[in-house]
Amino acid sequence: MKSDTKKDPGQVFVEENHFVKHVVIHAKSRTAFFPDPEPDRKQFFEQVVEEQKNAGQSTQLFWISPTSYVYICKKAKSIYICECTNDVSISQVKMEFDAFIEDSQKQGKFPKFITSLFDR
Repeated sequence: MKSDTKKDPGQVFVEENHFVKHVVIHAKSRTAFFPDPEPDRKQFFEQVVEEQKNAGQSTQLFWISPTSYVYICKKAKSIYICECTNDVSISQVKMEFDAFIEDSQKQGKFPKFITSLFDR
């Protein structure tokens, strides 16, 4: 029997990093949002995912606005988006999110995690 108290890796990352507003993970043609964004923000993230699907094999982009940073990282067929407040350095956001992606890929949690999330 699966434990219902086990948190998703994306949600844990958001909770552990005070500067993170949203994490979006797109893998195997499915997209997960942590936490679930408002409709206009969700539409923005979905548009970014669609644009990144057509981009090269690996991409790293940083969008800077007056209120937030959006870091987009595409590795192979997976797309990772992290929206943060702009009260931390860009290098800290990149370092923390890259470590999150690398740890998750090494452990192989995302393919299993994404599959289990949508197969419920």
